[in-house]
Amino acid sequence: MAGGRLARTGGRLAMPFRHKLMLLLAVELVAIGFQQAERNPYRPGITVEVPDRSGHVIT
Repeated sequence: MAGGRLARTGGRLAMPFRHKLMLLLAVELVAIGFQQAERNPYRPGITVEVPDRSGHVIT
C-alpha cells in the first residue's frame, strides 16, 4: 500500500492503533446518542394558533 504501514500477524493484517481509537470513539458516540435519545425523545409537533377573528377558518 502506498504511504501506509501494514503489519502481518498470523496471516492477517493488523489494524493500526489510530484506527482502533477511531473505532472506539465511534462506538462511544453511538452509545451516548442512544442514551440521550431515551432520556430526551424527539417528538415533532405542529403548533396551530387560533385566529383573532371568528369567521376565519384554519385549513
